[in-house]
Amino acid sequence: MTAGEHFLLLVRRGLRQRCPVCGRGKIFAGIFKTYERCPVCGFAFEREPGYYTGAMAVNLVVSELLIVIIAVPLAASQAVSVTILIILGSTIPILLPLIFYRPTKSLWMSFDHFIHPADTTDEM
Repeated sequence: MTAGEHFLLLVRRGLRQRCPVCGRGKIFAGIFKTYERCPVCGFAFEREPGYYTGAMAVNLVVSELLIVIIAVPLAASQAVSVTILIILGSTIPILLPLIFYRPTKSLWMSFDHFIHPADTTDEM
């Protein structure tokens, strides 16, 4: 398998929120709770303390960029009432990070596994 094919496989696993190693085990035990290990292959999802800090940063940047992309044109157009801008301005910054929480966390694991492949014998 080429590096490009392997990368696309890991992206697909990340988007499906599956284990980056085996592709079968689920990452999430609930809406926001992550399993400590893959239920299928036993891979430890949190490889070190603070492992998900990068995923939180990506989530924040993507959410803020989308807020700017949505809010600035609406505010500049003057076609939208102030009430709608206030409603959007108070709900979107809360909803977007919640919506992107799971995908950014699972994609972070996939990208990290591509850059730093885990030795599964050490992780079990």
